[in-house]
Amino acid sequence: MTGREAGLERLRRALRAEGLDAYLAYTPSNVLYVSGYESYFLSRWWRMLGTVLALVPADDSPPALVVSDFEEPAARSASGWEDVRSYPLWVESRALEVLRRPDTALHRPAQYRQEDIDARVRELLVDRGLATARIGSDLRYMLAHSAEHLAAAAPGVDWVDATDLLYRVRAVKQPWEVERLRRATELSEAGMRWAAEHLREGLTAADVGRLYSQGVLEAALGDPRYADHTDEWVIPSVGGAVSPSQAGPPAGLRAGDLVKFDCGTTVGGYRSDGGRTFAFRHASDAARRLHATLEEAHAAARERVKPGEPVAAVFAAAQEVVRRSGYPGYSRGHVGHSVGIDTFHEEPPYLSPEDPGVLEPGMVLAVETPFYGHDVGAIMIEDLIHVTEEGHEVLHTLPHELTVVGEA
Repeated sequence: MTGREAGLERLRRALRAEGLDAYLAYTPSNVLYVSGYESYFLSRWWRMLGTVLALVPADDSPPALVVSDFEEPAARSASGWEDVRSYPLWVESRALEVLRRPDTALHRPAQYRQEDIDARVRELLVDRGLATARIGSDLRYMLAHSAEHLAAAAPGVDWVDATDLLYRVRAVKQPWEVERLRRATELSEAGMRWAAEHLREGLTAADVGRLYSQGVLEAALGDPRYADHTDEWVIPSVGGAVSPSQAGPPAGLRAGDLVKFDCGTTVGGYRSDGGRTFAFRHASDAARRLHATLEEAHAAARERVKPGEPVAAVFAAAQEVVRRSGYPGYSRGHVGHSVGIDTFHEEPPYLSPEDPGVLEPGMVLAVETPFYGHDVGAIMIEDLIHVTEEGHEVLHTLPHELTVVGEA
């Protein structure tokens, strides 16, 4: 059984446990997860939501895709699935020998015809005996337009929101998923190193973000390990401007300012998350003391990351260190979360006191102990941590301590 097949079998077991007959993937994340096909249109443009769908029956019946004719060859290749049903898009991409025949002319839509997609979905469900089934889908994130058309195309189907179910399934990663996150983490660290080495007085947070992106691209350029890198993200801060929407002080980066990175890259559809903090030329005593405390709290949280450990215990370990170290008012809603393939890098489960779950081998968690204060500045210590059978593996390699850079 391949890694992707193992993931599909895990999904099928979860569907059967919930009394569902099938699952229809709608979001870009879940279409990629179940099929292995990352549609450029679906992933980049929200107006294309609902134009690529993937069906996974709860039994051993083969899965299927509904895609445009332009994407069909790539979808077949990436998924390896035989049942791929297509509809016409505005793009003409057929071979020249086909175009030379007068009997092959098509009336293509200006973009796509919703009725064509509805027809493919209806035919697929009828063919699979699912026209009156109980089917899960991503209803929480589905456009109202898509939901209306699904209901009309399959009026006998009982549509059920499967958002949380998919997050539970996706929280446990297959080895190939961990490898993609590992490479995304390596690229992200290259970006942080590059930016830290090129800091200079007067730079804004936006400038720091550009340095990070430059470092990522320099590392990815020409390296086959990162051939499937698509993008990067970063929330930098300089000094007391700790909110992403703040422009920062007019003077820009000054001696004594903290420079915080909260960042990641996307490799093969999987988005990393991590961060470090640097002090420009020197650090204040208050910043050093707080950073040292958050570093200790992060270490305490890491120690609790192992199979069978309650999720809430990881949170408690970190918060207890901070509060007994002279910051009794320190409050966080969580100290980490799962990661994966959503455009927003935070995915359930969250390492919070409210989560009743336990850690499982295969989970990859972003463990973080941050602070955002307009007086001291922002601090971020965050690692991706892979839960293994024996304990855990830290994917990030940069040192945790507060590093002074740009010394005169």
